Amino acid sequence: MSLLRTVHAQPTVTGELTVFAAASLTEAFAEVGKRLELSHPGLKVTYNFAGSPVLRTQLEQGASADLFASADTVQMEQAKKSNVVHGDSPIFVKNRLIAIVPKNNPAKIATFCDLGKPGVKLDLANAKVPVGKYSRQSLAKASAECGADFEQRAVKNIVSEEENVKQVVTKVQLGEADAGIVYMSDVTPKVRKDVDTIPIADAYNQLATYPIAVTTRVKNRAAADAFIAVVLSAEGQGILKAYSFIPVAE
Repeated sequence: MSLLRTVHAQPTVTGELTVFAAASLTEAFAEVGKRLELSHPGLKVTYNFAGSPVLRTQLEQGASADLFASADTVQMEQAKKSNVVHGDSPIFVKNRLIAIVPKNNPAKIATFCDLGKPGVKLDLANAKVPVGKYSRQSLAKASAECGADFEQRAVKNIVSEEENVKQVVTKVQLGEADAGIVYMSDVTPKVRKDVDTIPIADAYNQLATYPIAVTTRVKNRAAADAFIAVVLSAEGQGILKAYSFIPVAE
């Protein structure tokens, strides 16, 4: 019997659970929600996936949700200061960056340093979004290997800045950009049909940490607690790992 059934089989976990979660969690959290619903007949999990700062702003403006899962601790701490979440905010998973290019690779990008070549159309999430912040940090760190002016050259190549990481993926899939920087978890089997990946060395990659917390307007506390327990459990960590996230213990 699965851990979801044995640990969380509580008849009080019913009704609707609303989760505001970073866009990069879309596929993995959808799977977590399906399994939780199977374990708790009568429970319906609904999601709002978007960039972490967008979600935080929505909560600050009065949006109703039970849980907030951010792609960095900065947005979570700001949410705490705004009093839209409360209590513990455990880190439940980690992630790393990877560069992607269209399958036909029109700009002939072979290495991360090639993002600074003249004429490359680079797409990033905007700097307010965690993945956009991490991407720019990687560009800055890579200057040690790619040349002192690499960051400047790469930033000059940015042709579009998106509100969330999924929009970056889509732009590259459609060939509207020569390259983009996304999370490893965003390169799903479906996405791999349209893109190739360019590794980012550990020396200048960034480790994203994802916290989760109950909101102050929580309506279904039992379900919210059950969801958090699932993502922190061995089975939940396994689901996240299957979507190329990094379990907390690794």
